[in-house]
Amino acid sequence: MRLSAIAALAAAGAVILAPARADGHFVLQAPASWAEQDGNGNPQKTAPCGQADPQITAVPTNAITSFRPGQTITVTIDETTFHPGHYRLLLSTTGPAGLPADPVATEPGTCVGLDIQDPPVFPVIADGMLPHTDPFVGPQSFQVTLPSDVTCTNCTLQVLEFMQADTGGNGNCYYHHCANITIASPTDAGAGGTDGGQGGSDGSDGGGGCACTVGAGRVPFAPLLVLLVVAGLRRRRALLIVPLIGVVLGGGCGDDSAVVPTSVVSPGDVEHAWLQKVGIGPAQTAVACGRGAADPIARALCAPAAPALGGLTDLYRALALAPDNGGLAAVATHSLGLSARTVTALNPRIVVFPRYSPLDPNGIAAAAFSRGEPFVELVGFDPASDDFNFYLVAFEPACGAGCTPADLLTERLESGWTGWTLYGERDLEDTPLDCTSCHRPDAEKGRLLMRQIDGPWMHWGDFRGVFSATDVCTDPADTTLAGSIVADGAELLGQVDGSDGRHGGVAVANLVAATSGYDLSSFIRYATGWADGTGDVPCIAPYCPFAEPNPFPSQEILCDRLRDGDGGRAGGAWDRYRAVVRPDGFAIPHFDPDIVDGALRATVAADFGAFVAAPPPAGQSGDAFTKLSALVAPGAAGAIGFIPGGADSADVMLRSMCARCHNDRTDTHLARSRFNATALDRLNADGAREIVRRISLPPTSPERMPPLRAGELPDGAIARLTAFLQAR
Repeated sequence: MRLSAIAALAAAGAVILAPARADGHFVLQAPASWAEQDGNGNPQKTAPCGQADPQITAVPTNAITSFRPGQTITVTIDETTFHPGHYRLLLSTTGPAGLPADPVATEPGTCVGLDIQDPPVFPVIADGMLPHTDPFVGPQSFQVTLPSDVTCTNCTLQVLEFMQADTGGNGNCYYHHCANITIASPTDAGAGGTDGGQGGSDGSDGGGGCACTVGAGRVPFAPLLVLLVVAGLRRRRALLIVPLIGVVLGGGCGDDSAVVPTSVVSPGDVEHAWLQKVGIGPAQTAVACGRGAADPIARALCAPAAPALGGLTDLYRALALAPDNGGLAAVATHSLGLSARTVTALNPRIVVFPRYSPLDPNGIAAAAFSRGEPFVELVGFDPASDDFNFYLVAFEPACGAGCTPADLLTERLESGWTGWTLYGERDLEDTPLDCTSCHRPDAEKGRLLMRQIDGPWMHWGDFRGVFSATDVCTDPADTTLAGSIVADGAELLGQVDGSDGRHGGVAVANLVAATSGYDLSSFIRYATGWADGTGDVPCIAPYCPFAEPNPFPSQEILCDRLRDGDGGRAGGAWDRYRAVVRPDGFAIPHFDPDIVDGALRATVAADFGAFVAAPPPAGQSGDAFTKLSALVAPGAAGAIGFIPGGADSADVMLRSMCARCHNDRTDTHLARSRFNATALDRLNADGAREIVRRISLPPTSPERMPPLRAGELPDGAIARLTAFLQAR
């Protein structure tokens, strides 16, 4: 980190710490807020719920979180503007109208002397929470137990921030947020026994399943973390340099059962064939663990006492990454990672990771999961080697060898595991599951990737569209542009899993409310800062050795579409970006936030179970991969690069579809180095024949090129390439 950058951060911290009138702001992250919030949490000034703030229209989210009487719930806030004070929680059983007026401070004309109720008197159910005289570092959580004798279907939970100040008067002492909730026993009609994803009454996981409550933000790994977006520091809240807090992690080294992941996850189960070549079960885990890495993944999964991993909840806890362990989560609705062709808003990708500041260098890790495949992708930072290590956990789901799409595309996949195997990045080289081609392209230091380095975060669960050119356009001449770009973020999860359901081990309500892009990008900045040797301060590109090499200009792209007066087309900014990146073989984030086929979107969202259970059309495979990849609109698949352009010449097609793995930077000890898609003039006749053979193999063949998870060549493209190669 350059001294000037550190000085700027320190100056920003000084501004935050300066005395001021009571003007704090906070974002309610859990339970889900009743209204949409901006980056500072607005609207929030007017009592009781910020519903009448001047010039800020409250837009309902329609989010309702269900709880049980007597349940211990977690409340998470992010105080974006500091002021000394504390928080109070109130409950109305008759909606916002039933909330009392704000309390009055005891010293007139000030915000001083508010008595804390101890014990609280209903409707106050918690008081004096998170008392502080210094700024918080990141989001904060506290737990409170709901009354055991209260049920309601129209409850309002109010989170009230009291800001202590010498001046200001009662009307300026408070900020308000509310959440719409229900409180019903599991046996009540319509209650369904849901718990809002926040665990049992004792703060546990509610008796099994995947219990990962999310406090703040919200995960791919190309294999992990070819992710899509990181906010520029100019848009961030000031970051403080703070002391480090140590995190102690446990460990394990694979279980004793032989793992044979035979589930059909793509045509021909090609992944299983490759993993069989590498090794399956405890012996392979021992190989991965035998390299002596010291990152959090190795420490957690390679200790003599192997952790029993029965599902995502167990894995997250073993790695100290679960939101209920104080971590964060992000939801991606479009990915360019390992499972890129199966990730959409109907089947998103969930990433869990630790809070980013203070960030313990011994605890830098992340895990990514998407339904449809029995894999979890992992990355951990090893302080001893000053490098990132990438891993894959392949697990045996409860359905064993007879998995159906219903087993692989629902929450069934997330628990009931009967075994697991750990693979390191070296184990996966020269397989379709290789992570080094993106994360270690030059055989040197590993790097975390997130394409959309700057907001707006188009392809993350918190993106709700652009309604004014002033939101994204920096040129004053653009501020009069009309039009909008519609997006609903992670809202479809509520239809797929239910508003009280879980996805990827995280409560749906928390994923919908998560600030995914901001939190994940912040984590990557801080983690990269440690790898850069700057400590718990985010490095600033281009001084980061692991900085995103192909940042996606989402702001320019969105503005360009509005400027052209057509929010439905790509526009010049996206075309220019694609022209630069695609020749290197990298897929391109789509220019639209939604990649779901419009003809399928409403039908599948309305009844995801029927979609999962439906028999395949004649002549098609009914496996999970085929079902999920069909959700991507054909036009989007071509634009992204999952299939070649119809007008592409043969040489352009070879480069765009193959250069990511076959280029002049490929490690020469790998078999894939024998083909260089960026130097076709060096391709001899034998090499050309081998390419023809590989691209002509059926989709069920493990040797098919390109691997189905990376892309697919239509019959016409294969014929065109064959003619080109046979002429050499």
